[in-house]
Amino acid sequence: MNILKTYTVATQQPDTFLVYWTNSPIRPGGLLKVLVRQKVEDPQIAAELAAMQHLLEEKRVIGSNTVGNPNTRLTVSQGAIRKLQRRLSDKVHLAPYANFLTTRFAGCQLVVEKDTRWFNGFEPEEVEELVVLEPRLEKIKVTGLGEVAVTQHVLNRLRDRFLSDAKPDTLARTTWKKLSEIMSDPSVAEVLRTGLWNSVKYARQGKQEGRYFLNARRNLVMVITDNPGEGKRLVTAYPANRQFAPLPKAA
Repeated sequence: MNILKTYTVATQQPDTFLVYWTNSPIRPGGLLKVLVRQKVEDPQIAAELAAMQHLLEEKRVIGSNTVGNPNTRLTVSQGAIRKLQRRLSDKVHLAPYANFLTTRFAGCQLVVEKDTRWFNGFEPEEVEELVVLEPRLEKIKVTGLGEVAVTQHVLNRLRDRFLSDAKPDTLARTTWKKLSEIMSDPSVAEVLRTGLWNSVKYARQGKQEGRYFLNARRNLVMVITDNPGEGKRLVTAYPANRQFAPLPKAA
């Protein structure tokens, strides 16, 4: 079983936290000094979430290209993190920080543990510093566009359409892999939604219409928005119909 255990300790600076971590059942792995520069409620929870994502995706302490599955156990020091993974928390301001736990790593076991004995007396030779300016949303690569952030809604739609018969213990991992396969398929190309009414509707609501990308093999359209301050996001997916047409070729 792969494990990642974290424990977060506050310091005298209100935006600075120490996160002890290990990927071993018998010894500490290291220490992160996390500076939460964004003004956010519950910065200690944000610090632990940011440290977890950094360890999983940047340092890859439990392996490369890891996707959440029942054989991965995440042990955290704050109960709010488990509620955020289960989407039961009222701390909505922390949801962007927990995005990786509800998308790519949704299938992991997650438990809360307050025991500090495993790192008592630990004095690492080096302390890595992690500066958190904003939440880092989970992203996936789209053919012809690059990386876009992923919402839980998209994964739910995909699960309902393609994975209704998947085993519960592998559902989260299978859903993420299926989305990766769909978005990176060579057949994916940007298309136009035909008809004027759709654009008029968005304009009346003061919104910008999203961009549409068609996976021709799956006959599936993905909608990607690019709003100020949010960046590119994959917000929904649904079966294609005759309302879409290829983009005109450049002259």
